[in-house]
Amino acid sequence: MHNSPFNKNYFLMSLVTLTIAPALLTAAIYLCLARIIYVYGPHLSFFKPRTYTLVFCGCDIISLILQALGGALASLADTRDQSNLGKNIMLAGLGFQVLSLILFAACAGDFAIRVLKNKSQWNTRYLDLLNSKLFKSFILGLVVAVVTIFARSVYRCAELSGGFNSHLFVDDELLFMILEGVMIVLACGCLTLLHPAVCFQGAWADANFKFRSKNSGAEKLMIKNSGDIELGSGAYLNQPTAYDRQ
Repeated sequence: MHNSPFNKNYFLMSLVTLTIAPALLTAAIYLCLARIIYVYGPHLSFFKPRTYTLVFCGCDIISLILQALGGALASLADTRDQSNLGKNIMLAGLGFQVLSLILFAACAGDFAIRVLKNKSQWNTRYLDLLNSKLFKSFILGLVVAVVTIFARSVYRCAELSGGFNSHLFVDDELLFMILEGVMIVLACGCLTLLHPAVCFQGAWADANFKFRSKNSGAEKLMIKNSGDIELGSGAYLNQPTAYDRQ
């Protein structure tokens, strides 16, 4: 683009990469939710932590494929109809991303309400972490990142819906800089300055979920008989035991 700033193909290549990049940011946020649920207590969540990650990351993959495919078709198009087809596929991917973010916000909001209503059932193992200012700032940063990425994705949907030659797409530079650049800078800033590896204060690896539990029935019985409090979902609250440390 530096050597040929008016080359349409180079412009569309840049457009595609800029369009699909925030989907990778949302995937990182989806991974964070599963670990947040773990440290607060999986029994407070309607679904298992891994369910949120698998479902929403799966939605992200679908969104990425649609946006990349639409961008490729638009950049290789020889006719207006082919260009419109690529644009519509990109728009479908962005729309799917917006829908995924709305569902994610609803699920995260539901979990937040359960957490606030059941403070006495928080995982006692991570109480110091949960009450720390750094972790609370991290949660706030995630909220800001979700809101800004959502605003940017809605703007992109509106921009693409009018086509590559619409007023919103071509002429309105101020709106583009605010709702595209500034939104993503804020999201990246929150995810970088409040990086989960730092804000989890050593608990990030512990909070990782497993696709299949390796605990046998005898091992679960050991945990249950060690004086833990059994909850309705089968989860247990207790201070770390020797078994936990192993």
